Amino acid sequence: MIKKIFLLTAIMMQMAVFANYNDVYIADIQYDWINKSEVEKEAIISEVRDIIFEEPVEKQKDFKKQFKDMLKDKDHLDHYFAASAGYKELGDYNISAFYYKKMKNIYMYALQNKKDVTKAYYYDALGNLKYVDFITGEYPDFPYYAIQYRISGKPVSAVYYVSKDCQYLFKPDGTFEGVWYKHNLYNKESEIILTRTTY
Repeated sequence: MIKKIFLLTAIMMQMAVFANYNDVYIADIQYDWINKSEVEKEAIISEVRDIIFEEPVEKQKDFKKQFKDMLKDKDHLDHYFAASAGYKELGDYNISAFYYKKMKNIYMYALQNKKDVTKAYYYDALGNLKYVDFITGEYPDFPYYAIQYRISGKPVSAVYYVSKDCQYLFKPDGTFEGVWYKHNLYNKESEIILTRTTY
C-alpha cells in the first residue's frame, strides 16, 4: 500500500514538473525562440494550439445581422483623425491605427469599447467594418487570445498574446504561422518572414 502511494505521488510530482515546464515554454518564448530546439518549439506550439482550439473555429452565421449596429462607424471621421494623430483612446473607445509601410496615412483603425473589451472592431478609412476580434481571457492582462472574423463570418486568424512583445499566430484550422516578437514574425525555423509597422 505504501509503495502504491509513493508511486502515485511520484507520478503526480512528475506531472506537475511537466506542467510547469510547459508554462515556462510559453513565457520564455520572448527571450530565446531562435535558440530553442525543434522539440521545444513543437511543445510550445502544441500547448498554445490546445488552448485556442479546444473547440474548432468555424464560420459564424448571421454575422452581419449580429453586428448590424457596428457595420458603419457613425463617428468615423473623429475616430480616423484621432487614430491618425496617435490617440490611444477617444471617449468610450480604445483606438489603434494601422499604416502601410512608409506611408503617413492609415488604411485601417480598430475600436474597442471600454465597457466591452471582449471585442475589437476594425474599420477601413471610410468607416466600413472589415473584421471583428473575439477576445478570450483576462484582457488587458496577459495571456489572452483573439479569434478574428471577416464580416462574412469567416474566421481569418487566431492570435495568442503572451505579452505586448510576443504573440503566436495561427490559421483558423490550427496551422501554426509564426511567432511575433516585437516587429518581426518568425517561422518555426526562426527565420523572419514578416515585419510589422504597427508594433
